[in-house]
Amino acid sequence: MRFPRFDMERMQSVWEHKVTYDLSESGVEPLTLEEITRDQKELLRTRLGYAEGVGREATRTLVASLHPGNGADNVVITTGTSEANFLALTTLVSPGDEVVVVMPNYMQVHGIASGLGARVREVWLREERAWTIDLDALGAAVTERTKLICVCTPNNPTGQILSAGEIAAIVRIAERHGVWILADEVYRGAERSAEESPTFSGRGERIVITGGLSKVYGLPGLRIGWVVAPRERVAAVLELKDYTTIAPATISEILAEIALERRKQLLERARFLVNDRWPLLEEWASRHSRELHWTAPAAGAICFFSYQYPIDSMDFVDRLIREYSTMIVPGVHFRAERHLRIGFGMEPRILHSGLAAIDRLLTSLD
Repeated sequence: MRFPRFDMERMQSVWEHKVTYDLSESGVEPLTLEEITRDQKELLRTRLGYAEGVGREATRTLVASLHPGNGADNVVITTGTSEANFLALTTLVSPGDEVVVVMPNYMQVHGIASGLGARVREVWLREERAWTIDLDALGAAVTERTKLICVCTPNNPTGQILSAGEIAAIVRIAERHGVWILADEVYRGAERSAEESPTFSGRGERIVITGGLSKVYGLPGLRIGWVVAPRERVAAVLELKDYTTIAPATISEILAEIALERRKQLLERARFLVNDRWPLLEEWASRHSRELHWTAPAAGAICFFSYQYPIDSMDFVDRLIREYSTMIVPGVHFRAERHLRIGFGMEPRILHSGLAAIDRLLTSLD
């Protein structure tokens, strides 16, 4: 296996703790340990031995409760959604398989599939139709040679949501050819409306769902994610997990249980932050409406802009980082040149200052 360079994560890993204003983040403002800890004395008495490889039954039960048709035995706790996606893909895909990736998408799944020797076929959401899925194009791309369809809903980077009808149509396409679906639902729960977006869970026998606490719950530092899948896939994931992280971090998993028990309140917090911060980005964007075009995100603290400035996206972001100590994500990191992903879930002072830095760079382009 030879995995392609993961350009977005490499850029963020190098710069996220060096820039003054990081607008590349796609989650909401993180919680503090004090805000999530209900009983610090009890936490301090936790023995720091190895955790159970599959995850504590209490944690898995809480995760299963979010996914209709699944129980604790269908859940594996992982080190973030990234490990969940890696384990799911690596246990499903073999050299020569075809993998359909609905684009734009978090490029981890694309890179892993390529590294595993699969042929990746891209089906793009239609930007001219507000980043909605082209079901006819998906149906044409999925054939008897297809092993897996990868989707992200709510979508990264566009912030758009698959409707229940679209999910049902995707499942029908997959079932027609006996194809698996990998649904990354890590942004589910951060909708701007009060209604939680539809899930793939419970809609078929060949569905694997990944998620975690990083984007919606404001707890990226816990590095807790999960795989929800049929039991035979759980067994396969666990056998591979023995070669990766073996088990979750003990303290992180205990804090994860606290977060999942408080899920209602944490989702309310996420939706408040998304709705509170989005107008700040929208107002800034409206001042550049001749050059920027966008569809308002339905979920998540990210917006994907196309632009008409005379500069490629990586050159734009590189200058923004080096000259203005501000970072956003270039569209080329999603194979969508002349686009920019800007996050807005951070503290307002950081968002305002970061957007002001972008303005200064834009002025220099005139």
